[in-house]
Amino acid sequence: MSDDHKALSPAPNNEPPLRGFHSPQLSRPCRVRPRGAAPAVAGAGVQRAVRESHAADRDEMVVAARKFAERALRMTLEVLDQRRPIGQLASVADGAVVSAVRTLIAGDLTPGRGLGVAVLARVAVTPVDARSAEVFAGYDRGRRRFALAGRIAHSRASGWRLTALRIR
Repeated sequence: MSDDHKALSPAPNNEPPLRGFHSPQLSRPCRVRPRGAAPAVAGAGVQRAVRESHAADRDEMVVAARKFAERALRMTLEVLDQRRPIGQLASVADGAVVSAVRTLIAGDLTPGRGLGVAVLARVAVTPVDARSAEVFAGYDRGRRRFALAGRIAHSRASGWRLTALRIR
């Protein structure tokens, strides 16, 4: 009678064995995250790798922005001192900046112009986002130090441009 109640044997596994993380020895039962639970956070190693890759991109952007800012601010000071024609400033600055510089020259409102030639002393760039940065600099006229600040923006079409300028 025991022969009549034999259980069926399982079907043979015709699939090749799994390798890596999905092998039966390493797999864990799937757990469902309850609603409203915080999303899973990447491990510290992954976070560090992402930070470093973004830092490299950011460093390249800051270096390029700083080089442009030095060139644009030096050109702006030369235009303000009337050592360079104002038309050349249009190649690196927006129309509003060129117009403001033209107004300063026309009204003889350039700060400290009677003290001598403006010499760019120090330039610093602080990124705002991936496409723009704040620029601040110091320049010397005679024995006095003056300041200027501005904003630069990057676009694919025109590259870096000086979009705002404040001179003191």
